[in-house]
Amino acid sequence: MADLSPEARARAARTVEVAEVFAAHADLIVAALPDVPDGHVLVAVVDHSHDFAGTHHVAKVTMVERIPELEGPGGWAMVFTPGATLDDVRRRTSEMADIASQRIAAIDRITARRTDT
Repeated sequence: MADLSPEARARAARTVEVAEVFAAHADLIVAALPDVPDGHVLVAVVDHSHDFAGTHHVAKVTMVERIPELEGPGGWAMVFTPGATLDDVRRRTSEMADIASQRIAAIDRITARRTDT
């Protein structure tokens, strides 16, 4: 069963906000991509306060361990590969926000139906 709790709705709302932070820094993210060494990806980070916390080169083989370290408690990360364009970054951040907004709408609809019965 889906999580329809107020906490799940709040998480989705934070996702929308964080997607906007990543989108606002799309130029900076794309500008950092040419410097990514072979075998690495670029990880963009937004911290728990929803502030952009920069970009990091992360070896593909250490992504599973390294990305949670970079996010820290309550932070967010997006991974980009060399060659990603400004349009790619904007599309992904837009999709991130859209999916979270759809989640909010679904939670609201289901919760309203349950209250009406």
